[in-house]
Order: sequence, then C-alpha cells, then structure tokens
Amino acid sequence: MIKSRDRRTGCALYILYSGDYFATNEECVLGTVTGSCVVVCLYDTLRGIGGMGYLIIPGAMGTEGIYRDRIAVHGVTQMEHIIGEIVKLGGDRNFLKAKIFGASYNSDPSGVKELSFEVIRFIHEYFSGERIPVVSDDLGGNFRRKIYFYPSSGRVFRKLLVNNEEHSEFIRMEREYIEDVFNSRDRYGKVILFE
Repeated sequence: MIKSRDRRTGCALYILYSGDYFATNEECVLGTVTGSCVVVCLYDTLRGIGGMGYLIIPGAMGTEGIYRDRIAVHGVTQMEHIIGEIVKLGGDRNFLKAKIFGASYNSDPSGVKELSFEVIRFIHEYFSGERIPVVSDDLGGNFRRKIYFYPSSGRVFRKLLVNNEEHSEFIRMEREYIEDVFNSRDRYGKVILFE
C-alpha cells in the first residue's frame, strides 16, 4: 500500500495493491485498480468507519466448501481481517454494508468466463451468509475497474478501463498475487468465524 494525497480533495489517498486490506476512521480516499480479483468496500456510515480489501476468491466451489478449500480459507481470512480492523476502530459488524467490484475475465490466463461467474456466486453467498447487505456491485465483464472509495461515507467512484493492455503494472501484480496464493496453499491455517 502507498500513501499519497488526493489532488481533488486534499485528503490522504491510500493506494491498495493485490492482497492489501486497510480500514480507517479518517477522512481519506482508498483507491485501486482491479481485474480478476475482487475489491470489497465495507463501511459503517453511522460511525464513519470503513475499509477496503483487494483479495482473491475461489472459483468453482460454493460456500459449502469454505472450510476445505485453501483459497477459500485465504479469502475468508482476509475478509475477517478487514471486518476485525473496522470493529477495532469502533465499527459495528451489524451495521456494515458492502460494495464489491472486479471478477473480470480479461486477465484470467485461461480466458474461462465460468470462473468469473463462480467467483461472483461465491462472493454473494459469502455476504448473504454473513448477513452483510451488498448495496451495489459491479462484477464480471471483460474490463478492469479503477476504484476510489470514501470510507467515512461509503461513496465509491468507479471508472471502467477499456484499455486492458497486458503490460499494465496492476495486471502484472495481480497475476503475481494469484500465483503466490495458489502456490502457497499449505501456508494458510484454519478459519474460525465469530458470530
């Protein structure tokens, strides 16, 4: 993650990369560019606290396999870290709302659209099971998205990136992240979900 300054608002700008997550109660902007991974924006507007996570979600499985699949464990663990950080800052899990983006199939090396659809299904099942309403989503398709999230208000600005050049720095870093997670399956332990 890189900290900078947003020219339009003068607020701090945190740029998240693949695998990053960050929660805050300050007036700031969280930004990133996503392709086949999923960017989750969680916020509690009553308390002005929010967070963003840039994570890999498993494809070709449902939530019934959530405790068995190592990629699912990794994704769920990251979600729990984001939620935990928001709660530590004073947020209430019962008032969280989500906005989700990504899961495009343009940067999927195999070009298989079905994987994207399974990712979308999984992320919706996850939030349904956690009873966190998904206020909006922009998932799938053959393009990347640039996301600017204002965690204190829950506002999100999304721009579609039609130019999906193969040499994009964000695409390269996302692929490296995905390969690292898939190659390190044994590194992640069990997930414990708290009510």
